This record gives sequence, structure tokens and C-alpha cells, in this order.
Amino acid sequence: AEWPLRPGPYLNLPLDEMYDALSPIEQAKSELITAYTVNSLYWSFLTTQGVKLEGNPLKKEMERIQMYMRKVKLLECELKKERPPTGHNPPVNQTIDTYAAARFIRRNLGKEKSMTEKLNEAESTASNTET
Repeated sequence: AEWPLRPGPYLNLPLDEMYDALSPIEQAKSELITAYTVNSLYWSFLTTQGVKLEGNPLKKEMERIQMYMRKVKLLECELKKERPPTGHNPPVNQTIDTYAAARFIRRNLGKEKSMTEKLNEAESTASNTET
């Protein structure tokens, strides 16, 4: 089987040259991915050895890395002038927050009657007022 992504060009460069060729954001992402991968592998190893990980400091470390991943993502969105992930303020020039509206509608659809029930009620109310 052949790899869908070919790491060949990256494997031919020394690590420090490859790292220097990356932008600062890409360097940060690379460091975070490496740290998260190592911690995940260690987490998996401990799990296979039967270690209880409820209060393990490794969990806090992984949460800390995830926090920095979110910060890098926000910075990347800011540099690209894109909307940050959900939960953050929309750009000033946007008058309607379509993401928030979609979230609001999705959350409240289950609480309301189905659309067909509403249409049937509206039709029956309309027919009752006409007679």
C-alpha cells in the first residue's frame, strides 16, 4: 500500500533546515503536534500497562497543550482575517452573526413542535377563521 501523503521531501532535509523553512505559526504548530503526539503515545502506553490516569499530571499537560493549540488557531485566524472558531466575537464589520443564528436554531429545533405540526395548526386556524 502506498502512502497518500509523501513525506519524502521532508525526510531528505535535516531537521533544523526544515524547521527554519517554516513560518513562526507553522513552527508553533509543529512543536505542539510533536508534544501532543508524544504525550498521547505515553498515555496509551500507561493505559496498556493498567495504570490509573484519573489524577495523573499527564492529563493536565495534555490539556495545557490543547489550550496552546487553541491559542495558535486563534492567532492564525486573526492573521488570515478569518472568523475564529465558534465561541469568540465576530468581526466588527459583520452585522448578522450567522454562526450564532445557526447554533440558536439547531438548539431550539428539538424544543419546538415539528414544522408539519405547526403548518397543520396554522391551516386549521386559518380555515376556522374563514368560516
